[in-house]
Amino acid sequence: MMDPLLYTKIFSLLAALLLVLTVVIGWSQAREDGEFEPIEGICDRCVCVVRNQSNAQQHDYSLLDCSTKNLQHMLVSWPEVFDAEQSAGQEIVFSLSGNSINVLQQLPATDADLVFSCRHCNLSELSSGVFLDAPNVIRLDLSWNRLTGDVLRPDVFRGRYAEQEYESIALDELDLSYNVIEYLDESLFEHMAHLRRLSLAHNPIEEISEGTAIAIGSITQLEYLDLSYTELDDIPGRVFQKISNLRELLLQGNRFTTVPDSVALLKPTLISLHVGNNPIQLLNDESFFDLEKLTHLNISTMPQLKDVDIGTFSGLNSLEVLICSHNPQLDAFDLSDLKGLLHLRQLDISYNGLENLHLDEPIPVHNDSTDIAHIEVFPKLRSVQLEGNPWHCDCELYESIQSLQHLLEDEFESEARCETPNDLTALPLTELDGKSLCSTPPKKVPKMPIYEAPPFLRPRSIVLTVLSVGVVLLIGFIIGFAIVCIKRRLKESDFGFTSPVRYSTVRNSTTSNILQQA
Repeated sequence: MMDPLLYTKIFSLLAALLLVLTVVIGWSQAREDGEFEPIEGICDRCVCVVRNQSNAQQHDYSLLDCSTKNLQHMLVSWPEVFDAEQSAGQEIVFSLSGNSINVLQQLPATDADLVFSCRHCNLSELSSGVFLDAPNVIRLDLSWNRLTGDVLRPDVFRGRYAEQEYESIALDELDLSYNVIEYLDESLFEHMAHLRRLSLAHNPIEEISEGTAIAIGSITQLEYLDLSYTELDDIPGRVFQKISNLRELLLQGNRFTTVPDSVALLKPTLISLHVGNNPIQLLNDESFFDLEKLTHLNISTMPQLKDVDIGTFSGLNSLEVLICSHNPQLDAFDLSDLKGLLHLRQLDISYNGLENLHLDEPIPVHNDSTDIAHIEVFPKLRSVQLEGNPWHCDCELYESIQSLQHLLEDEFESEARCETPNDLTALPLTELDGKSLCSTPPKKVPKMPIYEAPPFLRPRSIVLTVLSVGVVLLIGFIIGFAIVCIKRRLKESDFGFTSPVRYSTVRNSTTSNILQQA
């Protein structure tokens, strides 16, 4: 009796052979039915450049550029002039971008290294085994299409069948940006063992699902990951747990209110981090904690960023490029926090709301060309951008600028200008005069009133007038009160008064009666 395990193996082999046969028959039938673009005259429609000995110095690859040629299907085969370029080690750049293809069919067979682009092709479907006969595809650009998570299946990217399994394709870089991907199949990358660069930018992912986290986390050799503008507000730690080589991470244009904690898992390898254009209000010593290998940091274009606390950059010992620009609410920046960054060579703090630069505990260094004490804390700094800030030009700013200017090999050039005080408005920072700013106390510019009031309307005159009137009224009141009192006292006594004279009419008197009788 035959071993059941042997039955299983035979059945699996037959199933695999049947699947391959189905694909081959379907592909052949599709070609016969005219579902592929004919190859005749294709080099008259497209640009065909074949690498050969005569032009090897100008072209180290062969080019078949069929961009925007009103094609609707894949080419049925390669042009005849490419026959000698099909061997391994040669490189072919093939573009179908700008055509309305809808369904991406299987590519023509080749063993050459292939760079394939189908951008802006209105793709909404990918056939199984697209790269079955072109397994050495090294760069694939499918951006600006209508691809979804359902369309991106593992079988699309499988290689040739060998030893009871499909081999991995040689894909090194995959661009899926500007599609409508919301999630990824957890097994999507199982046939992409060599993938190092992945872009999912500008897809409406919003939240990293379990399957998406497993899919990205399975790309153990990943070095570059672009998750910008994907509407994320967090990244689970499981995304980075198994990735051991990630060097560049792009997270700008999302909804992060803090730098995701999971970024700390990339400490051993991460050298470039972009977190700009997020609603982050505060950066502190926990934001980039212990990312000691980081050389490039971009924290620009954050409209809500108000504070960059002391210690934010203290652990970034390898930092070479710091870009912190176009943050309109950021009004303070302490250069002291950069003093330990001995490898810093480029600093961009342009177009913020900065009025001054603070540098604590400067280290004076004598300069024979001037009498100014400079500050040697940025030994490798060669590029500084300060323009676009409302600088308040005083002695502190002058000394900070001198600390930057002194260490540049070339002449310090900047379009940064003073905004205040008024007498220095529009003056370039490079033309500040240290003697006038630092040797004498700051001048108080007298305020010249537009209208000079007459003396009688000045506040002091008005107050004196009111007081004078009040005193006069008070004295008059006292005198009047005294007179009233005196009159009352005199009325109560007889002194100075006579009895009142009484008068009577003649008609009623006795004398009047006698005279009338006579």
